[in-house]
Amino acid sequence: MGFLENKHLFWDTNTDTLDVQVNKQSIIERVLERGSWSELKELIQLYGREQICIAAKNARWFSEHTMHFVSGYFEIPLENMRCYKEKQLNPIPYL
Repeated sequence: MGFLENKHLFWDTNTDTLDVQVNKQSIIERVLERGSWSELKELIQLYGREQICIAAKNARWFSEHTMHFVSGYFEIPLENMRCYKEKQLNPIPYL
């Protein structure tokens, strides 16, 4: 898994102790938020679309860009994503 060795994704993590099953949620979130297209394809090969969709729905935070990309690419309605619901409940006022 090449993306696990990529320091731009896991700069704050000891990847030698990273377990792909135990840390599945955080790995999926990190790759979706900061990964490249090839890293996303590796992620899909590793976990499959269904597991990625489950993790994406449960993610507490994504940037606006990532949230909309994940919604469109994996065909998840925004209303089914936890990060979208939390953004609606806690809007950041514009200054």
